[in-house]
Amino acid sequence: MTQWTQLGPREREVLSVLRRADAPLTARDLLDAVRSRGDEVAYTTVKRTVDRLVEKGLVERDAETHRGRTRHRYRFDVEAARDRLVPAFAEELRAVLGEPAAERLARAVRTERGGGDGGDADAPDARPRHDDY
Repeated sequence: MTQWTQLGPREREVLSVLRRADAPLTARDLLDAVRSRGDEVAYTTVKRTVDRLVEKGLVERDAETHRGRTRHRYRFDVEAARDRLVPAFAEELRAVLGEPAAERLARAVRTERGGGDGGDADAPDARPRHDDY
């Protein structure tokens, strides 16, 4: 299983907030964002969740001095997360769907991103079909 599939709902929610943030957030900022989504959660729960994400290597934490104390700011590093998650996810995909379906999916993603591989990515059979999965 990939690390991504091992994330709990709260971890995914915190990552979602961090991914959409324009700047690093404090645990208090994260708490406010999660609560604004209608989830009544305690500060300690959010803090513990984001610290677990730091341990998993999906979130980076920077320290700063604020009112004479140390405060942390968190950010989701998309590139680092992609480097950690995509290879494991691709391996899991191949194990579940098989190599041909995984390759068709990869070509379709490259085509949608505009980064076709110059091969048969635009060919009709290059697009994933429901029965390929």
